[in-house]
Amino acid sequence: MRSSESAGLSDGVWSREGNDHAMSRNLFNLLVCGWTGAGIAASAVAASTSLTWKLGWGAFILILIVSVLGTIIAMASDNPIVSLLGYAMVSIPFGLMLGPVIALYTAASVVKIFAITVGMVAGLGILGAIYPKSLEGWAPFLFGGLLLLLGGLIIVPIAAYFGADVRGAMTVLDWVGVVLFGGYVIFDFNRAQRVERTLDNSIDCALAIYLDFVNIFIRLLSLLGKKDG
Repeated sequence: MRSSESAGLSDGVWSREGNDHAMSRNLFNLLVCGWTGAGIAASAVAASTSLTWKLGWGAFILILIVSVLGTIIAMASDNPIVSLLGYAMVSIPFGLMLGPVIALYTAASVVKIFAITVGMVAGLGILGAIYPKSLEGWAPFLFGGLLLLLGGLIIVPIAAYFGADVRGAMTVLDWVGVVLFGGYVIFDFNRAQRVERTLDNSIDCALAIYLDFVNIFIRLLSLLGKKDG
């Protein structure tokens, strides 16, 4: 999940603005999309190796810690190599975590949801990129929504532990997540048009969009995916 830490650190990326851009807007956007695709591909390869794994809470927490550290490293660095290392620390562990989840669904269903997610992110991304005004004013509302979603994801499992029927609540949270991270896609692509166009910033922007993509994919899979068997 896109954590509060990554949301806060991303402000440091967006503040790296300047009038002297190192590359054209078209090349920068191409790099952002390319790095985003590379992260998704890395996760896909990692997921393919962990389909039969049984991950407990310890492994989940370790993956989350490594991913948060990777986000911190990437967002705090101005060095493209260091940012790529941080990006890999996010995309590969996320892929390993996704493998056992994907294994629960039919291959056709996973491919279908992946295609829907690609189309959704591409469409919303274009909307964010071509919108002429800054959407910086969205930041507090998106972050507030993220905090509420995180709170729900903590409270609902606790309620389930005490015997409450939370199936409806989880469905609502999944749809809220789709809408929220759809908003983040628009927001992140819009802000990517306003940062200084450097190689390092293209990686950092891609990391933010990658996190949006993964969160949307997971939730759409939960909502629309067909379980295997």
